[in-house]
Amino acid sequence: MFILARKLLFWFSLVYIYLINTITLAQPVLVYHRCQNKENFTINSTHQTNLGATLSALPTTNSGLGFFNFSAGEGNNTVNSIALCRGDVNPDACSNCLNESIVNLRRLCPNQKEAIAGYDICLLQYSNNDLLVYPQEKDYFVQFNPRIATDINGFNAALRPLMDELRGTAAAGSPLLKFATGNRTSPGFSRIYGLVQCAPYLTEEQCSECLEDQVSRIGLHDNGKMGGKIVLPTCNFRFEIYPFFNQSALAIPSPPVRPPSSSSSPPPGTNTKISTSYKLEGSSSMIDNGLDLRVNYRLFLKKK
Repeated sequence: MFILARKLLFWFSLVYIYLINTITLAQPVLVYHRCQNKENFTINSTHQTNLGATLSALPTTNSGLGFFNFSAGEGNNTVNSIALCRGDVNPDACSNCLNESIVNLRRLCPNQKEAIAGYDICLLQYSNNDLLVYPQEKDYFVQFNPRIATDINGFNAALRPLMDELRGTAAAGSPLLKFATGNRTSPGFSRIYGLVQCAPYLTEEQCSECLEDQVSRIGLHDNGKMGGKIVLPTCNFRFEIYPFFNQSALAIPSPPVRPPSSSSSPPPGTNTKISTSYKLEGSSSMIDNGLDLRVNYRLFLKKK
């Protein structure tokens, strides 16, 4: 019996390792891309050479927490590039997503000087203009679940405080990572899960403002919708009624977070759990790959 138990444990361990590796190396999902047609470059030009050099070097510039930044060239032939991985993916999944986005975006936008691609776990952008600025031109991607809560007011009353708390936590993050996840439940509702992230070069005030501007759109695009996301190059958020991020997190040091004001305290009967900046040992791409999610969502791009 003891030998049988050890054999079963051994095989379960192998299955677990296989599943973790499969999740980690799962193919990233392209959610949207945009080719800006303001300026194009010609084949075999100096700009094309600089673009190739920039994107080849970009994956080597990891800040250590999933932010990449590299530039090459001068004048109108300058190429600036940035990439940001979602804060809950491990380095291998991040690298895989970035490499995939570089190959695909050059194929999708073959001669545009400015382009952006958003995947489920990373974002890539390059341009001949400065990208480390705020605010940028506010082209944003919107995706919402068509399911509507039976009690819209009650759902929003639980959702908005969660997103506000996550916004404050992410904005107070370090210069390397501004990211937070959490969940919240109120009487009569299932648990709501939320994720917010800012580009780490933003200040605390800029990050908070960027997220506030996007979270305020909840009542415009998805009033009562039980899931959704808005993505900009500078910040993004997502919420669902199921776990969509990896909750097996290894905490990393983060700066002290100021205690929330009394106005942001959870109301009686509400349970809130907030996770601060962290890196994970696994990717959540297996959760995002649900076919029903991609088919049932409405996808569209908006420009402010």
